[in-house]
Amino acid sequence: MAQAATGYNKGFQSTVIAALEFNQKLDFITEGLSFKALASFKNWSSSENKREGKWNKFALTGYEDDGNGGYTYTTSRIGDEYTTNLTAKNTNSGDRRFYLEGMVNYSRTFGEHDVNAMLIYSQDELVNNTPGDGNFIGSLPQRKQGLAARASYAYAGKYMAEVNVGYNGSENFAKGHRFGLFPSIAAGYNISEESFFKPLKNVVSKLKLRGSWGLVGNDQINGSRFIYMSQIDLGGKGFTTGVNQNVTYNGPVYQRYANEDITWEVGEKINFGVDLQLFHSLDLTFDIFRENRRDIFQEKGTTPTYMGTATTKVYGNLAAMRNQGFELAASYNKQFNKNWFVSFKGTFTYAHNEITKYDESPKYPWQSKIGVSANKNAIYIADGLFIDAADIANHQQQLGAAVIPGDIKYINISRDWYGYDDNLTDTDDWVWAKHPGVPEIVYGFGPSIKWKNLDFSFFFQGVAKTSFMVKDFHPFGDSMLRNVLSWVADERWSPDNQNTNATYPRLSRKTNNNNNKLSSYWERNGAFLKLKNAEIGYTYKNMRLYISGSNLMTFAPFDLWDPEQGGGSGLSYPTQRVFNIGFQMTINNK
Repeated sequence: MAQAATGYNKGFQSTVIAALEFNQKLDFITEGLSFKALASFKNWSSSENKREGKWNKFALTGYEDDGNGGYTYTTSRIGDEYTTNLTAKNTNSGDRRFYLEGMVNYSRTFGEHDVNAMLIYSQDELVNNTPGDGNFIGSLPQRKQGLAARASYAYAGKYMAEVNVGYNGSENFAKGHRFGLFPSIAAGYNISEESFFKPLKNVVSKLKLRGSWGLVGNDQINGSRFIYMSQIDLGGKGFTTGVNQNVTYNGPVYQRYANEDITWEVGEKINFGVDLQLFHSLDLTFDIFRENRRDIFQEKGTTPTYMGTATTKVYGNLAAMRNQGFELAASYNKQFNKNWFVSFKGTFTYAHNEITKYDESPKYPWQSKIGVSANKNAIYIADGLFIDAADIANHQQQLGAAVIPGDIKYINISRDWYGYDDNLTDTDDWVWAKHPGVPEIVYGFGPSIKWKNLDFSFFFQGVAKTSFMVKDFHPFGDSMLRNVLSWVADERWSPDNQNTNATYPRLSRKTNNNNNKLSSYWERNGAFLKLKNAEIGYTYKNMRLYISGSNLMTFAPFDLWDPEQGGGSGLSYPTQRVFNIGFQMTINNK
């Protein structure tokens, strides 16, 4: 393998942490009352000295038979010519954090009544020691404040209730919109603790109903600070003038309009659940959940072009989304006799989200985001590969790119699926993918068995209703993602293999703008079932010998690489298969 780089990194990091905590019981005021104060400081700094040398890279441009069973190659350098000198780069970074917290707590039991209450105030300040932002926004302290209260009550282990209120402030919003109020309530009813339930306890050992409702806030809405303020580029091209409009003067240009009404994104969370135990051995937990998120931060998409704001961003709390689903968990534990013990556990989760509100102007109705999962890709629909020149001639121009045999053929969605009078397959002929990139179903199951001194367990884990793209792999070029893997070479389209459903289209020495689009051609089923771990052991007195493994087997329709890695190029660091042999010994000092 050729050496691609040389050099070294030298650096150090330093962290200083100091904390002061004060606790005081206030029983002299009333029993169960206490106070706590906390102050902490953290300073982190890092320095790195990097010396690096690069080597010239060359591309193969041609080859000839030398007549002796070998070849003579012609190459050309890629990029600039490098010398053997090492370049130097020094970087420094760091930050300081100050945190203050004060809490009053009350906890008291009156017979079968348990009462708890808490009031807490906190503030946090983070300062970047080495801001890299040219306008020095990064050097300004980032501050948050919060006030929270909680009260809970329980009676005889039967009835439970809790109320929470949070009043949080963030610098990310303008005055008048910085603070948000976020209440929540929860209640539970342990029916199996009632006296009338005792005759059923041999069958239904436990039955508990519970539910909760609450609001949560999110102030991390863009990644940029002071997003509610306007942003102006003082060096932008402001206007053109002159008799022939041939003179351009630089001047201030709006990059973002101010919107001081921007505020917290709010999520309304609702949950209902049941905890059930049967025959003192089978535990079942079932939850139904829904989250309605509103005031989601979004760039406005319905501003008319005649407003002259095509290059200026306008933001607001414009979108909404709904997440809902259910979770089921089961566990079984049974000691049949002194030699046999069996347990089993399983989980199943289904979660689906869809956008319910979005500021948009889609060209076609089916391209609206409303009703679509936020994790779905916009893709073109492929119709195999072009066979020959006649096939290309009988197909309308697509995506504005010239194609040759072996390139991907795309369907004219607007005409073929929806009946629009359109004979051009262009960049607007896309649809939403069938499945999202995040699994909607996640499950797992496995037993654990012990017979005398021998124990054995394994656990399967799987996902379903998901897909990913494998379009990031294109052979040839000047990066590590351009090597030709065997599956590409063996399963590609070629004049000798004119398979319109070939795994890979024709090879090209340059990036192919027609073939590297997100499309159904590159979409793969992301479902898999994996033997996540297994273990077998033998115990003798106070010693145990065991053998275990993880990521042992995978069952999936996609087999080019581990589907748990997701899409892309398949060249990310793979999931490791690990085997362990271990010995355990318990020593009792009596």
